[in-house]
Amino acid sequence: MSLDEAINSNTSSSDFTLLEGLYQLAVTGHTNDWEFERLNNAVYERLLSSYGSMDLKANAHSMID
Repeated sequence: MSLDEAINSNTSSSDFTLLEGLYQLAVTGHTNDWEFERLNNAVYERLLSSYGSMDLKANAHSMID
């Protein structure tokens, strides 16, 4: 599955593809590229759609502590 297909679909395999793409860009240091921004936004939108009623920032901080 391509990253474009993953961004436009709502399956769990595409979720994995999005996260893998985001991870690969981060590892290679391409975090200022448009592709990273696009993937980051897609992942964030999926998180909001899944956990929109929760405070994502508060939950992220509690996971780190």
